[in-house]
Amino acid sequence: MQNYIFIFIFLIATPLFSDESNKTYGKGLPRDSYSLIPDDSSYPVWETGEYESVNPQRMKNIVIDISNIALESKERTPYWGRLPGSPEDKKTMDYIENKLLDLGFSIEKKDVYIKKEWRPTEWSLGYEFNNEFHSIVSAFPTGENIKHLNSTIKTELIWVGLGSEADFMGKDIKGKAVVIYSFFVPGGRSHSASNRAELFYANERASEKGASLIINIMGVPGDGMFAGGAFHGTSGKPTTSYNAPIITISQDEGFLLRDRMLKEKIFVDFNLKIDVIENLKTTYMLAKLDGMSKEEIFLGAHTDGYFQGAMDNASGIAVGLEMAEYYSKLKKSERPRSITFFLYPDHHHGEYSVRQVEEYYDWDNVALVLTLEHPSQSQLYWFNEDIMVSNAIGSFRWNVMGSNKLERIFKKRLKENGVSIYNHMTDKPKLTDKAPGFHIIDHVIYHTTFDIPELVPSEGMKRSAKAFIGIVDDVNLLSIEELR
Repeated sequence: MQNYIFIFIFLIATPLFSDESNKTYGKGLPRDSYSLIPDDSSYPVWETGEYESVNPQRMKNIVIDISNIALESKERTPYWGRLPGSPEDKKTMDYIENKLLDLGFSIEKKDVYIKKEWRPTEWSLGYEFNNEFHSIVSAFPTGENIKHLNSTIKTELIWVGLGSEADFMGKDIKGKAVVIYSFFVPGGRSHSASNRAELFYANERASEKGASLIINIMGVPGDGMFAGGAFHGTSGKPTTSYNAPIITISQDEGFLLRDRMLKEKIFVDFNLKIDVIENLKTTYMLAKLDGMSKEEIFLGAHTDGYFQGAMDNASGIAVGLEMAEYYSKLKKSERPRSITFFLYPDHHHGEYSVRQVEEYYDWDNVALVLTLEHPSQSQLYWFNEDIMVSNAIGSFRWNVMGSNKLERIFKKRLKENGVSIYNHMTDKPKLTDKAPGFHIIDHVIYHTTFDIPELVPSEGMKRSAKAFIGIVDDVNLLSIEELR
């Protein structure tokens, strides 16, 4: 009993944080990655006895290589990643091209121009507390700032919780900055304050009520950065821009700010400068490996990504290259259909290359379109104030467009290979509706600094690659008419 009393007194007498500015709120990413993330070898192994040449370590090495290319941009610009038209864009394409050439693919490359591209060049967010200025280092602008290319704001800060109508009751926010707590539903791009979530419409509501600045605390334990929405949606149209700039901050810095707001009135200083680039040139690639017929299996993967973009989408590229490796080792007579690999650099920036290919390509000869998007992610759990990483592979949202036979093949092969999916189909086709197709996609860590190779298990990529190869084998036993 005395021991318990001693411990109790010790905890009361000892401050948890010697410096309040370093205060953290639970175990979180990427701050505690060293203790939270399991080693690749800890994931349960799923074996089927088929397609044993699939090499999980080779795929993981590709994820690491492509993620490291993105890291090079961090030395040059605060808005970083594999962005179209950048040196990292070209380096990624060259890396993939060299691998496909070595595997015997023929390569065709075409230039494409992004009509208008949004690139923040500098920004800052900070506030005065206790007669000292504090910078918020996790601050990151979203893509919803098209109207705010050059913003400087100093104003009072108002807390509005989740940003529902009830949270705004009795609060005059006109001309002021609002702080909204926004949780993942389920990921860095889809969060509760955004219209995409269709929950609270908190950012839109704050804009309509006259806020001069909207700050989203991204409700994930840790000190991450969050890119939010892209400048363009996947239809090539500009995304929504509100009457106030929107910037995201981490939960660590957001909760510290919240606690300080209880002690004194807080005023924020905000600055944002954005370059708009007209007709930005980039390049897409079509790689082909001939089969016994002109009919094709069409694989698509985007090469761009925010931050390291390990899951989104180095993992999709890695699985595609592993499939390319598998097919290149077969004799031509063992490939009933040709294999085409489409690599495009502007998924988050308008998908101009996708629309171009969709318009001119001969889709009548395409038996199947497989979009390779985020095929492996560690399963994350919120546990009280902490985030936990498990040694399980996350489940996927998915889509199949085609015949009932194709959907049965899809579900059977995923199940056999230990690939879990949501119970209901949730998406439209990713690339095109011009031919039968399918995809799976995970979406929790994308568009965040959590998107690192350590959260892309090689076991998950192995399962997906084997399932995809099995689906293609089954599809190759059916005619195009049977698939449509």
